[in-house]
Amino acid sequence: MNRGKNRRLLGLALAAVCAISLVASGCSKPSTTKSQDSQQQAANYPSGPVTILVGHKAGGSTDIIARLLQPYLQKSLGSNIVIQNVEGGGGNDALSQLYKAKPDGYTLCLAAFPSTMLGELVKNGDFKTMDFTYLNSITGDDYNAIFVKYDSPYTDLKSLVAAAKTSRITMSGSGIGTNSDMARTLLQNAAGVTFEYVSFDSGTEGATAVAGGHTVSGVGNMVSLKQLADAKKIRILACIGNKRHPNFPDVPTAPEEGFSAATMDVCVGMIAPPNMPADLSKKISDAINAAASDQQFKNDAVKSGSNMVLLGPSDFKSQVEKIYQQADALKDQMKSK
Repeated sequence: MNRGKNRRLLGLALAAVCAISLVASGCSKPSTTKSQDSQQQAANYPSGPVTILVGHKAGGSTDIIARLLQPYLQKSLGSNIVIQNVEGGGGNDALSQLYKAKPDGYTLCLAAFPSTMLGELVKNGDFKTMDFTYLNSITGDDYNAIFVKYDSPYTDLKSLVAAAKTSRITMSGSGIGTNSDMARTLLQNAAGVTFEYVSFDSGTEGATAVAGGHTVSGVGNMVSLKQLADAKKIRILACIGNKRHPNFPDVPTAPEEGFSAATMDVCVGMIAPPNMPADLSKKISDAINAAASDQQFKNDAVKSGSNMVLLGPSDFKSQVEKIYQQADALKDQMKSK
């Protein structure tokens, strides 16, 4: 009798120990892996509107591409796309906001390079450029260019540089630590001259200042210069790149004008917060690729003056790494201004 009772007690004790062990180890119910969680997150995305941050005012070259892409990305992603212009800090405010955002796919940023890493390297932005999740580049080789008022006596880059050796030559641009500032620095180094930099909040404002005769020259993205150039309000003298822009075939490169070191790569692409799950980033990248591959979008982009260079995540990030190295080499010189 006691022996049977002891067996029952022992069985109950063992059952209790087993139950406690299962609860403690999480074995009481099936668990999911990180990979399964990532797949589920991607499968449920998007369930609401997606915001694309642009770090400058409406009307600039990056903003133009964002708004051209918007309807095509809405179609391929299956959700509303909201373009949010976050002005301030020369683009740093938008990048800082992205860096702190959740990597859930609902906050993206269309960013220009090298302007993005210059925000980190020159303006001490509270983000790390290479930590972002890289999705797709959309445009490339949309170089910065040197330009003057259309009726300026300086009809080529050589004559403008020659004047800067003996005279005070002002040059407008879109702020310190931006693409245009880096382009100016490269030209100064290559030519052995100094231009008096006049900083504006956007490249469009800087170009308008040149067209109005408020500054002698300017430097800015070729896309944002197209309208004023077509209207013969400004004359583009040369681009700071290693080949002519396909949409501006008559504009020579700075190396063609004798300034071989005045060249830099420029691209615009979509980035996301750090540590975005792989399945989610692939889904978004695929949607961007589909949108940017639409022939009508390509036609619209070319009409705006942009040059399409669509790269996937790996190639995009590799390109940015190369641009980062060049910007890093110039950071101390740009900080000293």
